[in-house]
Amino acid sequence: MGARPTIHDVATRAKVSPATVSRLLNGSARVGPDTEAVVRQAMEELGYVPSRLAQSFARGSSRTIALLVDGDGQSLQGNAFLMTIALGLGDVLADADYSIRIINGHQAMRQNRQSAAEWTRDRWRRHEFDGAVITNPTMTDALIEAIGAASIPAVVIGRYPHAQGLVQVDVDNVGGMRMATTHLTEQGHRRIAFLGPPPSLTVSSDRRQGYMEALARAGIKSDSDWLLETEGTDLEAFSFEAAHRTMTSALNQPWSWTAVVACNDEMALGAVRALTEKGLRVPEDVSIVGFDDLPFAHMVTPALSTVHQDIRQLGQHAGRALLAAVEGKPVAELTIQTVSFVTRASTAKANAFDWALDLET
Repeated sequence: MGARPTIHDVATRAKVSPATVSRLLNGSARVGPDTEAVVRQAMEELGYVPSRLAQSFARGSSRTIALLVDGDGQSLQGNAFLMTIALGLGDVLADADYSIRIINGHQAMRQNRQSAAEWTRDRWRRHEFDGAVITNPTMTDALIEAIGAASIPAVVIGRYPHAQGLVQVDVDNVGGMRMATTHLTEQGHRRIAFLGPPPSLTVSSDRRQGYMEALARAGIKSDSDWLLETEGTDLEAFSFEAAHRTMTSALNQPWSWTAVVACNDEMALGAVRALTEKGLRVPEDVSIVGFDDLPFAHMVTPALSTVHQDIRQLGQHAGRALLAAVEGKPVAELTIQTVSFVTRASTAKANAFDWALDLET
């Protein structure tokens, strides 16, 4: 295979200086039409393709958007939510000639021994990316301050009350979990557990709020024993493994609920696994509801009843908002996407014995 032609090869063929070729490639008006025609003919004859990276450096732009995720290898591996977000971003960014660089902030900061704020600010100053989409559920105040101080175009997927002035794109987590819990109360369930991370994480707090609102509307007094909190940092607390551990532990103690709402689909499947291992049936013994409607939700047995959010569209919304921010256009600080509920085979009516027991108590 022959050597790749360079800008110097083009200059030699066109009998101009390399600087002239460079000015043409960078859109300089100082290159006349006759010279441009000669240079472009030389490029075509040599099969020369301009270096996108070199052009980006010359213009002070990387044409790259960073998708910042945060978690260990286990919690990120096969994460369908993040991959679907990336697909949605790609739908929008590709048309604008931007590429996506997925960065595991947890790993990158550990390797460089920097805080999230320092790491993000340094990479921005090095022109490694033109803007960032952040999916970290535990954003720090220092990171938010660094983004604002450096005027870094950024969009956060999620709702963060302390991130004033930062563009945020989210779904109706409160309303979605209210739908999920209401579906169960309408099926006659009166003892419903909530499976999720502690409320210190905003998404978990919002979904727990929706759960509590639905119980209150159904006239059900909540019980602290129904709150099954998973452990772990960031994404790990939302994982199949964390849900499986928490549900297994709960089943090894006295319990009375007949249904479970999980904070996401992966956690719902972790609960199903734990219940099955204890010889319990879903939904005959315990009904299960998820949140997200990831691609696998309808493939598992039983198919998962869940809150549907258009995750790819969420990524598209984030992409459009970020492009506007990069171009200095005004962007709404918070965009909330609607959700819907999908009924499948993992939920059923509470059996008559349980319903009667609730009425007696």
